[in-house]
Amino acid sequence: MPLLARTDSHLPNPQLAATGVIANYPLRKHLMLTGAYLYADLPQLSDHVHLPVVALTPAFRVNRFSLADMNRFEKLIGYPGSPVRYRNKIFFDRPVGASEQWHVFVNDEIFFNLTAGNWNQNRFQVGAGKRFSPRLSLDVYYLERVSNGAAESTNVLGTVFTVRITPKKEGEHP
Repeated sequence: MPLLARTDSHLPNPQLAATGVIANYPLRKHLMLTGAYLYADLPQLSDHVHLPVVALTPAFRVNRFSLADMNRFEKLIGYPGSPVRYRNKIFFDRPVGASEQWHVFVNDEIFFNLTAGNWNQNRFQVGAGKRFSPRLSLDVYYLERVSNGAAESTNVLGTVFTVRITPKKEGEHP
């Protein structure tokens, strides 16, 4: 269950608060199907948005590099015009060090508004992170968001702290 809050040092906050449910289903060795429902509160616009999502992601590992190409479709129900969007995100990730507890990553995501018939946003991200345990990790990143619409382009320094909730494996120590 993701929980997200987006803030901006130049604008009233929060810009966005979201939660939802995401389920991943492996289809084949290198292919993942994702279904999700996300709920977002956009206080600056007084909008509450419901996002049904479906994504298909082929992923590969070559030597120590991981590559994934997420193809995501979503409908923004409750957002003005309720647009349907296609998002394509290319991920590159490389573990660093003998124990592979550190990693560096870069990704680029483009947005195509299927309702309006135009490319309207690009998000480029680069960062690094550390895995503290199989269930805890921290990423630090820079994100540049370029928009062709009314929203301004932004530069973000951010962090993601991940807690993975998984069933305890037999014989695993706490």
